[in-house]
Amino acid sequence: MPDTNYRVLRFDELVVQPNHGEDVAKAVRSAGAPRNAQLLGVFQPLIGVSSNIVTVVTNWTGEPPPPYENTQIRDVRSRLFDTLARGQTPCTASGIYTHRWFVVAPDQVQTLTELSVEAWRSSESDTGMRIAGFWHCRQPTANGEALVLMIVNYPSLTAWDESRYWKPKPEHQAQPNREVWGGLFARRRNILRDSWVTVHQLAK
Repeated sequence: MPDTNYRVLRFDELVVQPNHGEDVAKAVRSAGAPRNAQLLGVFQPLIGVSSNIVTVVTNWTGEPPPPYENTQIRDVRSRLFDTLARGQTPCTASGIYTHRWFVVAPDQVQTLTELSVEAWRSSESDTGMRIAGFWHCRQPTANGEALVLMIVNYPSLTAWDESRYWKPKPEHQAQPNREVWGGLFARRRNILRDSWVTVHQLAK
């Protein structure tokens, strides 16, 4: 469905039986996208996430039905997000994927989105980062703050490190637009109340 506009993202964290993460990830990936949905990605953990958690991200044109049933799945934590930017294309590239979380005041979501989208225009041409999408969680934090998810692909952890605007510029990269996107990312950081990142790879 190339002309489909996916407006809702479901972010499922499947807590699996010990040492069954790969089996569950392969089963979900092999089953493919549910009806009227797009399988954005099935992710296995690399850094910052339990080895017994498989993350499944799906796009929907409407409201998603209840999630999975599998004897190897002990629990499922599901969250719904509304699309802010991009997020229409499945994740297929090799390398690593970061799940970056931003916490901001609710009235700062639009500013967060605008700064990010503007920065991507130059940061993607200078570095190996490729942004898959930007989504706003429907459930606020315990303090009533907004939670935003960004999924980004990098060729490697080295490429991720080379795109950190607050670090010295890599000697082997020109990054001619670094001041532009670095300045935008710095402005973005100034409105954050919290942020963290986990690192994943696509299930094979």
